[in-house]
Amino acid sequence: MSTPIGGGTQGFWIEPGEVRKAGDAAHKVAQDMPENIKALFAPTDAAVAGLAGFQSAQAIDDCLEAWTKALRSLAGMVGGAADAVSNSSKSFTREDQERRNSFLGLNPYTPGSPGPYAPGLTTPPLANGGR
Repeated sequence: MSTPIGGGTQGFWIEPGEVRKAGDAAHKVAQDMPENIKALFAPTDAAVAGLAGFQSAQAIDDCLEAWTKALRSLAGMVGGAADAVSNSSKSFTREDQERRNSFLGLNPYTPGSPGPYAPGLTTPPLANGGR
């Protein structure tokens, strides 16, 4: 996801495409988790049925319910983290584009220019610092 900067510069480069890939992978994990939870139902139901009349049957069923709840919660947290990573990738890409346009002298307030603002939007000079 990052590459050390050589020479006299300290820090690292962030590759937005790699960050996006990490976000996509986390989204896949979050989506797969609920399906993987379903694989626990059949063996647990068989164990509960085989232990009918024993207190351990209810304990096993309660344990499955607790695991299911915990794994669904974890899937939600992983999904939230995936969203944050994906949004970071978009922010890095947008920042790179804005800096590129700045170096090229492109004014993001000019209608039709690539930039963070809607094409065709006219901003009064006083509202944008006179640009």
